[in-house]
Amino acid sequence: MTASYKQLADAFKVEGADHDKITSPEATIENFKSRSRTASLKILKETRRIDNNRLGIPVYYSICGHDAGRLTGTRKQMGKGVTPALAEASAVMELAERFSLYSFMDNESNIFKTTFEKIDNEKKCEAISFDLLLKSVETNNVANPYSSKEKEKLLRIFSMLELKWVKAFNHTTCKEIFIPMDWFFMINEFNGSSAGNCHEEAICQGACEIIERHVSAIVCKSKNLDIPSIDPDSVTNPSNVDLIRKFHNAGIKIYINDFSLNTGVPTIGVLAYDPSTFPDSSEIVWTAGTAPSPDKALSRALTEVAQLAGDFNTSSNYVASGLPKYKTLEEASHIIDPIEKGESSKISLGELPDISSSNIKDEVEAIINAMKKLGFELIIVDTTDPRLCIPACYTVVPGAQFRERAENSSIPMFAARHVYSNNAPEKACDILEKISLIMPDQYCIEFYLGLCNMELQEYNKALVNLEAAMQMNPSIQDIPSICSYTGICLKELGDYKRAIELLEHGVSIDDERPDLYNLLGFCHFQLKEHETSISYFEKVLKITPASGIDHASIASNYRELGNFEKALDYYEMALNLDPSLDFAKENMIRLKKQVNHP
Repeated sequence: MTASYKQLADAFKVEGADHDKITSPEATIENFKSRSRTASLKILKETRRIDNNRLGIPVYYSICGHDAGRLTGTRKQMGKGVTPALAEASAVMELAERFSLYSFMDNESNIFKTTFEKIDNEKKCEAISFDLLLKSVETNNVANPYSSKEKEKLLRIFSMLELKWVKAFNHTTCKEIFIPMDWFFMINEFNGSSAGNCHEEAICQGACEIIERHVSAIVCKSKNLDIPSIDPDSVTNPSNVDLIRKFHNAGIKIYINDFSLNTGVPTIGVLAYDPSTFPDSSEIVWTAGTAPSPDKALSRALTEVAQLAGDFNTSSNYVASGLPKYKTLEEASHIIDPIEKGESSKISLGELPDISSSNIKDEVEAIINAMKKLGFELIIVDTTDPRLCIPACYTVVPGAQFRERAENSSIPMFAARHVYSNNAPEKACDILEKISLIMPDQYCIEFYLGLCNMELQEYNKALVNLEAAMQMNPSIQDIPSICSYTGICLKELGDYKRAIELLEHGVSIDDERPDLYNLLGFCHFQLKEHETSISYFEKVLKITPASGIDHASIASNYRELGNFEKALDYYEMALNLDPSLDFAKENMIRLKKQVNHP
């Protein structure tokens, strides 16, 4: 097994540099390429600058090589920075962290499979406490919310799971422990994954990302929270002054807020939009940055805006993570209006907490102490790939909040998801039924039972499960998913009108779900309501414009309407996007013969 971090070492930053690293970005890039060559790994194919220079803030892609693409299932990573070298180094290290994480989880020698009740007996190192595991799924950060009887039931449920345990180091208690890696990855996904020029850089970045997600989630959940605006005129760091000037010169409106809350670590939120291009060819971007110093936190937030915005004129469509993506200025009014009207409490950048040091070790220790005051423990898994040898880690802070997490998350919810994802459907059904006996009337159990029965093509049984889940007071954010899977069952059973009713209910809650629109398009096609079907597939393409299957579905509707030229155009677009769509190819050939098209 990979050794966990046990002791922090001195890690002094480059003096006078416009970054907080121990080496230059040029050296970071060359080191990555050199170690990849030495390890004979095809991780990086190329780096490419992708911004159109409207803002003058560089954004880079790192294109995956064969080994990285095969392992991670992704084609590229993005990076940003105040200079081209920093942005390119950022893109390269994003790739390093993702490759290292997947490589770690793919290596069975890092993993010990067993249940929670057996891990202490089978390994000499103690396991993470059940109290911390309970905190890992809490959404309101409430201390000890369970009675002893409830806790006993939850422990029985959790102990049914065969989990993938890995070594980690708890920097708060200074103890080596085992944690269930698949459990935490299921909850947090890539949040907390990081890489650096040294272990301390990687830990600092991962911990800052967790804090950023945590405070962002709190800000999202409480629009009445007092989040002071930061006076742009109080910014004195030359590179940040230049970044703000670049936004202003391009006509971009930016709103800067202090998200630090009570953490003792500076986090800055930046909301930005372009009045001249929104909403036709740009979006409202809202993001945040966390770092040991306010200057670096602001720099990270501003460059992240540039990364997500696509220069505010390219019709790019970014995926929201820590903060939501607002579609209208009205939705963002709680940030914009108080600043525009001068009603928000205004502070200078220098009033934010500052735990920065020339030694990254000191910064990490300050973060550990700040999190400890909040009742959090910092746990690190060393994910450094032994071939690549780029320091990487996965950071876990049980109890930290994430916006994307379900509001009613719980041990039963994530246990049910784990059972469904890691077992054949027959076995999963059996375990889920046992969990249901311990804690009945849990909608998440019925939901995953429904998914298991769908895999078994028992659509009537699945329909009973999913309808039961809908009657058990599910979280509002889970209702669209229940509607989607219920719609699939009804579609398979040929009940298209009832499916449409359920799917439209899902859309009324979340109108950014391409799966719902796709199913609505299919059902209307089956009912020969082709104009309506086209409108729904077009909604899919607004969200996922590169979807070949949805272009092909529009083509089939035009074919049925007798508009053969448009049908051929859409079939051609579909095949350009996805050449594997054999049905589209066959339909296009057949249609060309029918209309004598060359």
